[in-house]
Amino acid sequence: MKRTLAMVMSTCLLATSLVGCGSDNAKTEAPKTETPAEKVDVTADSVTLRFNWWGGDDRHTATLAAIDAFKAKYPNISIEAEYGGWDGHAEKITTQMTGGTAADILQVNYDWLLKFSPDGTGFYNLESLGDYLDLSTFNENVLAFGRRKGVLNAIPVSTTGRSAYYNKTTFDKVGVAIPKTWDELLASGSAFAAQGLYPFDLDTGAGFPGWYMSVVYMQQKTGRLFINEDGTLGFTQEDVKEALDFYKSLEDAKVIRTQEERSNEAGTTPLYQTPSWLDGKVAGVLEWSSSIGKYEKALEEKGQELVLGDLLMMDDAKSTGWFMKPSLLFAINKDTKYPAHAATFLNYLLNDSEAAQILGTTRGIPASSAAKEALASTGELDGVAFEGTTQIENCDPIIMSIYMENSEMKEVYKTAVEHVSYGTKSTEEAAAEMFEEMTDILDAIAQ
Repeated sequence: MKRTLAMVMSTCLLATSLVGCGSDNAKTEAPKTETPAEKVDVTADSVTLRFNWWGGDDRHTATLAAIDAFKAKYPNISIEAEYGGWDGHAEKITTQMTGGTAADILQVNYDWLLKFSPDGTGFYNLESLGDYLDLSTFNENVLAFGRRKGVLNAIPVSTTGRSAYYNKTTFDKVGVAIPKTWDELLASGSAFAAQGLYPFDLDTGAGFPGWYMSVVYMQQKTGRLFINEDGTLGFTQEDVKEALDFYKSLEDAKVIRTQEERSNEAGTTPLYQTPSWLDGKVAGVLEWSSSIGKYEKALEEKGQELVLGDLLMMDDAKSTGWFMKPSLLFAINKDTKYPAHAATFLNYLLNDSEAAQILGTTRGIPASSAAKEALASTGELDGVAFEGTTQIENCDPIIMSIYMENSEMKEVYKTAVEHVSYGTKSTEEAAAEMFEEMTDILDAIAQ
């Protein structure tokens, strides 16, 4: 059945993996992108800016400290912090963006550029703020992730990809080696099950890792992209079925809990906050390198050790299968009254050595060369966040399509995985429905 979208959104894909398209229906006011004729003295007038972000406690604590440090340098600029977890955050921002009440500075997800700026005019043009925001510290290939219709809407704070991380303390206790292949991961389930444990978890509270992992597996097996460069579906219906079969095999082998088991324990509570993670009942997670710190910190407080595992591969893989994307980006509201002050604050967060050391890797390994140098000078570029980022960068990754995290698409993934896990539909039935719905969505947003 065809799905009707509220608005047809045009898209613009990036660099080596994406292609640009025009907008038919989007009607957005042009942003205020002109720098004042005379440079603004950002130390003169007292102004208040709102800054919105999502994350875990480690990110919140560090960001609040950075805001305090910025205030010491610019006492006339007050920053009102608006933050919380990921669940429900996108819906809240959608309401604010639609109603014109969004914050002055926003942490944005990759797919939000598609949603809020289909024609490139949804956010402030950051290249017009060169007097206040130094872009020379960023590689152009990285900045390309933040462009829409050639306009720099946002700056990637870091790049990331999901990797497998393991509670080494629990693996050592069970006496199983950290898996290096899909077969080894599947085989580990029985040994853990004998002790009432699980070697892995796909954190349904944080998005769509169940489908993500299955896509990686099928990209390796087939050599096809899940979503092609032109925005069409690259998987066949049989590929989709095999991906769902693979997901079900993880449950059947006791590698992961079923959706019902996880929901019964904690609902949508993020995994790192649940007793199962904190007590080592589940000993692995598929997570972004930019977000793994909260899992690591939670285990450290319990005297347990988190380590990065190898990227799971099959012997005859036709591609690496694993994805890379911008972890998150910073943007300025096109309607802000104080663009120069907002850019000054962004420049501090992105490029200032003091801010870099305060923020650390709570948003991943910085893409800014200045911030990266500041962390390297103090020996902070180590640990699992750095290792995970480097692992993805060096694996010949597939650049994730901007369409993959579209909210309509994510709802399709979630529904299909739930049908398979709860047994309400066979993988064949779920795949047929999923294939048709994904094709319809892509037809609408990629034209």
